[in-house]
Amino acid sequence: MASETYTCLTCSEKFTESLQIQKHLSSTRHKSVRLENLDETLECEECSDNNIHQLTIVRYGFSDMSLLCQSCLDKDNQKTGESPSASYSLSNGAFFGKLPQYLKFRDIECMDCGEDSRLYVANPSEGQLIICRKCLPKYESDKVKFISEDSDTFLSELLGIKEVIFKKSSRKRKVGKKGGKGGKMGRRPRKVDPEAEARREHYLKTKKTASDLKSGTTVKAIGSTRATPSSKSGPGNGKPTGKFNPKAKTPQGSGKSTPMGGKSPFGSEKSTPKVGKSPAISRSQTPLIPNMSGKPPAKSQSNPKNNGSKQNAPAKGKTTEDKKDAGSKAPAEKKDGSKKKDGKSKPDTKKTVANGAKSPPSKTEGRQKPPKSDKPKAAPKQNAKDTKQSKADKKSDDKKSKSSTPVPSETSGDLVLPSYITKFHPSPKPKLTYDSLNEYFKEISFNVFLEDQLTNELNILDSSNFTISWYEDQDKKNNQYQLHIPMDPDVTDKFVSHKLKKFKKNPFLVDQTIFLILNDEIMWSGYIATADEVASKKGRRVKKDVIELIIVLHPWTQPLPRTVHVSNLKILPASQPVSRVLNAMKTLNNASFTKMILGKEPIRQIDFRNFIKFQGQSLNDSQKKGVQSVLNNSITVLQGPPGTGKTSTIYEIILQLLNSLNTYPILVVAASNIAIDNIAEKLMTNHEKDILRITAGEKERDYNRSHPLASICLHHKIYDAMPMRYQQVMDEMKRGMAPTIGATSYKKFAQERFFLSNQIVTQAKVVLATPVVAGGIKSLNNVRVVIIDEATQSSEPTTLIPLALPSVEKLVLVGDQKQLSCFSLIPNLSLSLFERVLLNGTYKTPHMLDTQYRMHPDISEFSRNRFYGGLLKDGIDASARHIEGVTSSPLYFWDTKGNAREQSVRNFLREDRGYTYTNRDEIAYIKQVIRTLIITKGVRRDQIGIVTPYSGQRDLISSMLVKDDVINPSNEQMKTEVDIDDLKNDSKPVTIHIVSGIMIASIDAFQGREKDFMIMSCVRSNTNGVIGFLRDERRLNVALTRAKYALIMIGDVECLKRGDKLWKDYLEYLESKKAIHDDDVFVY
Repeated sequence: MASETYTCLTCSEKFTESLQIQKHLSSTRHKSVRLENLDETLECEECSDNNIHQLTIVRYGFSDMSLLCQSCLDKDNQKTGESPSASYSLSNGAFFGKLPQYLKFRDIECMDCGEDSRLYVANPSEGQLIICRKCLPKYESDKVKFISEDSDTFLSELLGIKEVIFKKSSRKRKVGKKGGKGGKMGRRPRKVDPEAEARREHYLKTKKTASDLKSGTTVKAIGSTRATPSSKSGPGNGKPTGKFNPKAKTPQGSGKSTPMGGKSPFGSEKSTPKVGKSPAISRSQTPLIPNMSGKPPAKSQSNPKNNGSKQNAPAKGKTTEDKKDAGSKAPAEKKDGSKKKDGKSKPDTKKTVANGAKSPPSKTEGRQKPPKSDKPKAAPKQNAKDTKQSKADKKSDDKKSKSSTPVPSETSGDLVLPSYITKFHPSPKPKLTYDSLNEYFKEISFNVFLEDQLTNELNILDSSNFTISWYEDQDKKNNQYQLHIPMDPDVTDKFVSHKLKKFKKNPFLVDQTIFLILNDEIMWSGYIATADEVASKKGRRVKKDVIELIIVLHPWTQPLPRTVHVSNLKILPASQPVSRVLNAMKTLNNASFTKMILGKEPIRQIDFRNFIKFQGQSLNDSQKKGVQSVLNNSITVLQGPPGTGKTSTIYEIILQLLNSLNTYPILVVAASNIAIDNIAEKLMTNHEKDILRITAGEKERDYNRSHPLASICLHHKIYDAMPMRYQQVMDEMKRGMAPTIGATSYKKFAQERFFLSNQIVTQAKVVLATPVVAGGIKSLNNVRVVIIDEATQSSEPTTLIPLALPSVEKLVLVGDQKQLSCFSLIPNLSLSLFERVLLNGTYKTPHMLDTQYRMHPDISEFSRNRFYGGLLKDGIDASARHIEGVTSSPLYFWDTKGNAREQSVRNFLREDRGYTYTNRDEIAYIKQVIRTLIITKGVRRDQIGIVTPYSGQRDLISSMLVKDDVINPSNEQMKTEVDIDDLKNDSKPVTIHIVSGIMIASIDAFQGREKDFMIMSCVRSNTNGVIGFLRDERRLNVALTRAKYALIMIGDVECLKRGDKLWKDYLEYLESKKAIHDDDVFVY
């Protein structure tokens, strides 16, 4: 039986040895224990009582065993009149010792067919055989003696029990491996959980993987002087590097040493060499005494005869950090200062740093003896000839390895890159095609690193915050490294919220991406394979104060910088979106999608007219054609200009997939929540039970019980299914309070929430979320169709997240390359996958929705002809967008004639590149327009939207409208909406202000929205005719296509005409419509 892991359900502490759990339960009186390998809680067979102090394993002769509570045992004894031959309980100290025997007996089955009744057991020399009666003929022979389960010696043969039983038992083994034969003697079978076996297999696989990762020899990077926990790890032991090994022995008379007479930041440590053998000497060990100058130690000569020899190789499973770096033992000294002679004492030998560089010998070291060796003598000192030979040996070793190992730099400031490490130079402009996935992944990962570095620079940790260790060459683990990070407040405060500090000490998650940064410009991306809390000192009651991480590099990353000084290294724990992007890249394997990503082969397009009964009666021909393309092809690209019914088309696609093809689950994602909500609202009417809206945790407060989509939101469904005590916890967390429960209860609450989340998501037929939110939901693995709305606003990296789901068969990209694409601080990330497949020509003919139903024809005319080449037509006439007595003209441009000049102001929002523009005088014009609309024309405030290119002007407009008694008569506070889920930075212009119902936002944030009446503040007004990014034709297209009934613009005609030809053409178009006015008052 494999080594069992026991979990105390009272305190959640885990134990790997029966003696440990025995002592824990006896001393704490905790009641319940879980067997992790079997995924079950120990409980009475009859009544399911799980109080371990009441449970007893009883054996009746050599024929039967049971696990019963004391009450059920008394009843059983009274009923049968037979007392057990042996009892094993917690009180007599034998319970956990006999538990493996009981479990083996309970769960035995035929090795051939799995039958659990009428079994026979035999013990030939080849190993034990357990066979049922049906399979017995295949194994019977004169040399093998089988014992039936009906025999009084069955248990003796099965378990090897040799005790003498004076009284034979009348009881026999119950049929069925869980007990339970029926009748008087039957035991109640253990509850069967259909998912238990899968969970057990996952647990065992995870445990084995962690054990494999943690095995091996680590060596500190050059200059890493902070001590790390000592450990003895090896394959299969499952113990992370850094945990105390109580069985480790230390030589007598040795003492502790600390760097330069001071205490190690983590406390001193003891070395754990094997008794009777010389200490292992590694070519890559850290210096004996830390160099307090911050410089790496100089190279030193080594004994060529010992290099690579077995006696000098580190013992398997030992970390070289365990040795002298921060508290290794030195031979005891006599009072006169001389060393005590002791044959078993380990001399304090000079240690080498990574890849052959050694620390300079100190005066103390010079007087020490060299380590003992199996050889008769070791050279006490090398001469020039030895040095040459050593170099020759090193060259020979290097030839055997895949890459040569250069000499480490002598000082931390003098960085010499190894030959196998190169600085990555991203493409100067977005690439349209790639030769391989590795090339693609390198480009994408470096670009997302650059953005994460810019937006989360406060999360970067330098070498004073961590210790880094490499794995030795012989362990063949050059794709992973180890980090030890102290749980200091200055570290944990960056990553753990205040309300969760008492529950979550380790801020790092398995699969989270970690960037290792060299000199602020070369990076290695990897993911956290294991994350453990360990103690920096030895002892039973020592607090766990260090986070130990094992990082595995992504396969497209270059070899690790094992020879550079640690002062040149930093780490950046990636943000959640970036981690999910890189995890998606790691698992992406759909052949159709990888071909699309590389952009070398054309995407297959089948144009076939199916006989379809459309659910929507008002679909036009272009919409129907788009729906048919989705049903016939694995990849479909739909172009949807403003107001062309993208949401209605997506709604029809979903209905056809559900009703006609019976294809689900369907995942619908979009970069903005408003786009997702529009689709969800259409589905709510007839499919409320089938759909699920998932928001990011930060957005749950916005989707409260009064929200129109509250009934389909995951967080509300979880809340309603939670027990009352956990609902109170959720209420406290919503209010920003730390929950008033203990850490154990909080863990159970989190487990319950996770279980309910998976259960609810699995039952949904249509799931709606942002791409990054979708990446955090584990139960989406069976999704068959992915629909990405507003695909041009989703960056290509985030688009990879839903594409990497393993069961996806269809992909639908819906967007418009003529409108604004995603915003990014890194220009190469501003090109969406939607745009790239059109630009590289792999998708020959995208399906364009060709009829707009939003705008008055006069408003749409310029955009239809200029941006869409006359292919876009109006689906409504002027009468449908005319309000008698209100809209005298759908287009109105109020010329400020240079009387309202711009001002440049500093802005810390990254969207404006450090500065923004305002125009205070234009706001006086805006106020006149709003007053006329709401007082004279009777327009409701929530029908009005104000759009402007700059966030500075947005903020200024909002602050001035709040103070206006006519526009804001109720003196309402300004409301702020941030239409973003996952990026905890200000890198995207998505903030929307609402003042008394009037919406104010930047052009970028207004994309995807519409209002009956739109007011645009152009802001730019100067004598040079400079208009900045107003020249972007996509930005102008978005600005001109938000209004349904009227578009009123305020700006400097002369400045705009001089600034750009496009603006000149548009203003001349307005002049032809007699829509430009220069009156001192607003006449409408």
